[in-house]
Amino acid sequence: MRCQQVSLLQELEPFGPGIVCLAGGGGKTTLLFALGAALARAGQSVLCTTSTRMCRPKPRQYLPVSLEPDPASLAPPPAGALFAARPASGGQDPDKVYGYSAAEIDALHGRAFASWILVEADGAAGKPLKAPAEHEPVFPGETAVVLGVIGLSCFLPSSQPDPVFRPEYFSTLTGRVPGETVTPEAVAMLITHPRGIFQHTPDTAKRLLFCNQADLPGTFEAGTALAHALFARGIGLPHALYLGSARRDFLQCRKLSPA
Repeated sequence: MRCQQVSLLQELEPFGPGIVCLAGGGGKTTLLFALGAALARAGQSVLCTTSTRMCRPKPRQYLPVSLEPDPASLAPPPAGALFAARPASGGQDPDKVYGYSAAEIDALHGRAFASWILVEADGAAGKPLKAPAEHEPVFPGETAVVLGVIGLSCFLPSSQPDPVFRPEYFSTLTGRVPGETVTPEAVAMLITHPRGIFQHTPDTAKRLLFCNQADLPGTFEAGTALAHALFARGIGLPHALYLGSARRDFLQCRKLSPA
């Protein structure tokens, strides 16, 4: 197995500009905003949004927030990054924002609203690992890249009752009993199963896996074991695998490839 230091930003460049969707668990929101900031620093215009619901973000120096019920009324960012989504309405949680539909995001892409549109396509309630329900993730049809995210802390002993969001779906796909130790083989099944983390990915989209939390003790070894389990399947999915950290300088990550 080969291991090389790469820039995630440069790894995405051949597939864009376009729509990049994040799905899974283990730090998607942090990754979304950090990736948006990096693209903005590189001189790109970026829209960060969601096709589900997520915690209402606070405006940042590089990321103004627009809560707009009608995405057709959004003003494009002249430069840099913008976060936009629907505000809560009528009985919805005011601490959440609500996503635009896949068709609405495709329409924004079609009118060249921004060079890059980054989409959080499902939620995981803060868990490092997620198995999707039948209706998720929600991907626009014009998606160029699906960035599947897992948190490598799912392999570590934890005080959490279970590191998996929707453990019943994970059990269906992998045979693991809720509460049992998560193994690299089980996660490899989640990643490669047609109803796993990349479920509903458009046929033309690239499937990249970002293994987050590789800075925690013991997680690099766990990520390497996962890579071996994936490569042993010999099916060429995901198209690329990265070990990094969304919490610090994640853009410089390790890319693992079969020997």
